[in-house]
Amino acid sequence: EVEVAMVPANPFGVLDHDVTLPNGVSVHNAFRVTPCGAGCLLSFVVPRTAGVGQEEFDADVAHVRRDLAALKALLEQRAS
Repeated sequence: EVEVAMVPANPFGVLDHDVTLPNGVSVHNAFRVTPCGAGCLLSFVVPRTAGVGQEEFDADVAHVRRDLAALKALLEQRAS
């Protein structure tokens, strides 16, 4: 399990959040929602921290991609 702390609600589309892992390591995630036509564009930055190898970084990116695909499916389901 992880702990997630979101930034306060704001009108700017900023959904940044800190994720604290079970081992106590905390990672800041920059997440933005930008209006785009009738929809929006989600931007998520996956930082590569010092000491993280390519394989672990690729796994982090794959995890974020799965999460964003699940979010997309949920939002599209709500829209229809």
